Amino acid sequence: MTPPRRLAVTLVALAVAALGLWVATRLVWLRQTFQSPLRGEIGTQTTGAEVRPELVAVAVLALAAVAALVATGGWARRLLGFVLVLAGAWAAWQSASSLANESTGWFAYVPSDAVPAGPPVATAAPLLALGASAVLVAAGVLTVWWATAMPRMGARYSAPGAAARRRDRDTEWWEALDAGEDPTQEGPGTDPGRPR
Repeated sequence: MTPPRRLAVTLVALAVAALGLWVATRLVWLRQTFQSPLRGEIGTQTTGAEVRPELVAVAVLALAAVAALVATGGWARRLLGFVLVLAGAWAAWQSASSLANESTGWFAYVPSDAVPAGPPVATAAPLLALGASAVLVAAGVLTVWWATAMPRMGARYSAPGAAARRRDRDTEWWEALDAGEDPTQEGPGTDPGRPR
């Protein structure tokens, strides 16, 4: 695989992870029915952002990593990869623990006299968060693995003086004339426009 394709694969994985985590936080994770003496049956639901608001921050981190991956190289890129692996693993753990821990405490705006009419019902939305977290871990591993094999930002964005510009022949001739030399004379070193 060519270096530009490696970079493209990693960037797409980061974008997919960020989008998956963000969409997962907008979906309904739990539904619950409560029974109230005054209101009767009340159906409530809670979203991923209410159950696991930290997943939104991980989605933002994955999106920011897209720009950081393009701008960095070498050890900084490897460090970014390690951070992505840790963040993805933590998000996966948070998503999996949400699947295992279905609690009625997640539901807001429930009257104080209401009692649960049954256990909370989990949706498949946490699986999307779990899958997006796995993609984020994979993107982090690829970033560490291909850190030096992916292209960096172009040289024109590097620090000044990083690469000398090639000067044109007319400029060299004018500078030779300004220095008091005759650029048309034959001899070694007298023709600044001659190929070296």
